[in-house]
Amino acid sequence: MGLLPVVQGASVLELAARGVVEHRQGEAELVFRHPDGRPAAGARVEVRQIGHEFRFGNVFRPRHYTNALYRARFRELFNFVSLLEFNWGQYEPEEGRPRLAERLDFINGWCREQGLTRFYGHMLVWTPQRRDRSGSLLPEWLFQYSPAERDQKLRQRIEREARDYRAVDLVWDVVNEAVHCRRWGAWDKDGWVDEPIPDIVPYVSNALVWAHAANPAARLLINDYRVIPRGRYRDRYVELIRRLQEDGAPLHAVGIQAHEPDRGAYWFSPEEIWEACEVFGTRTGLPIYFTEFWYTSDRARPITGAHRQGNWSPERQAEAIEEFYRVAFGHPAVEAIIYFGLTDADPPAFPQVCLLDEQYRPKPAWQRLRRLIKEEWTTRVTATASPEGRVRFRGFYGTYEVHVAENARQWRFTFALRRDQPARREFTLDAASSPTGP
Repeated sequence: MGLLPVVQGASVLELAARGVVEHRQGEAELVFRHPDGRPAAGARVEVRQIGHEFRFGNVFRPRHYTNALYRARFRELFNFVSLLEFNWGQYEPEEGRPRLAERLDFINGWCREQGLTRFYGHMLVWTPQRRDRSGSLLPEWLFQYSPAERDQKLRQRIEREARDYRAVDLVWDVVNEAVHCRRWGAWDKDGWVDEPIPDIVPYVSNALVWAHAANPAARLLINDYRVIPRGRYRDRYVELIRRLQEDGAPLHAVGIQAHEPDRGAYWFSPEEIWEACEVFGTRTGLPIYFTEFWYTSDRARPITGAHRQGNWSPERQAEAIEEFYRVAFGHPAVEAIIYFGLTDADPPAFPQVCLLDEQYRPKPAWQRLRRLIKEEWTTRVTATASPEGRVRFRGFYGTYEVHVAENARQWRFTFALRRDQPARREFTLDAASSPTGP
């Protein structure tokens, strides 16, 4: 694969800033009329964005489902739920007893009550075996079966989960870390080993095909790490995706874990982030999900990579996270960023990588993200309707609430601004449109 030309330094951030305006915003035209057709000329109109089309995510484990403080903090900033512990061994530790009910109760209960309707399922297939506080990666009961029976069990597991969640807007991580791990069935090998890409393709392709057949509406991706900087793992991942696309496998997005090299200590340059988006997004024609992103705030850890020098700190973590979000949000191929860790009271894998400290207090990175997502990248408009009853504005894609006031009466409306839908909306100021005044 030829290397892409690199745009230098600040010009990448400038390119991303232009991308935000071009790809994350659209023109809107709102027209207000009375029931008899008269335009609501001079009406006072306030437009407030209440939701983003872009997926800003963080993680939930089952132990977080009833944690009121965790839930409240999540809701302050995020709109996309990464559901962890779909690893087969954690999800079905006892054969025939998947933890479906608790997950659907959480999805259809608190999440929907909070307007959280989009989810990421992590993951259906991961071939190493390891045990931690949440259970084993693969179910221990699986190994009582013959290799051929394990293959059949895997297919049944994938098809079952794809069907069970068909009523949920859920993006599946179908195969996790395929370019770093043994292929399915190579049980005599270490869990983390670089297999030849042609040996990996069949099991990855089969998993995608089985999930798609069980739920054709589901969006499917594969997910891997150490693929942002140039190097052999990026090349391996590119080759895997290319072969899957050539084979016609139902691959709908590319998942990128953005915490390696060095477990959150490597500070990616804007050029590296942008080039990775070009390689995995523009060149493949697929959207990108940054599925696991973090930087450390540990003052004892040195910064690695060529972009910055010195040691990490909460302030450097904040600077690096803001830079990453600005570049990724500005690239048109990126559909989601999942920050992989809410609070240092329960970090995902490594300490001091989260956005809140152990007491759930905001770290500087949280404050930076809040300003970006809730202020700079959120649209608010106050205007007076024209003689034709019209208000025009440019806003970020997402959902909006509109308040209209005229002659001591008030109305409330909601609408969505989408890139693939007409930008003009017409509203009638009648009793059915939520009058809130006398």
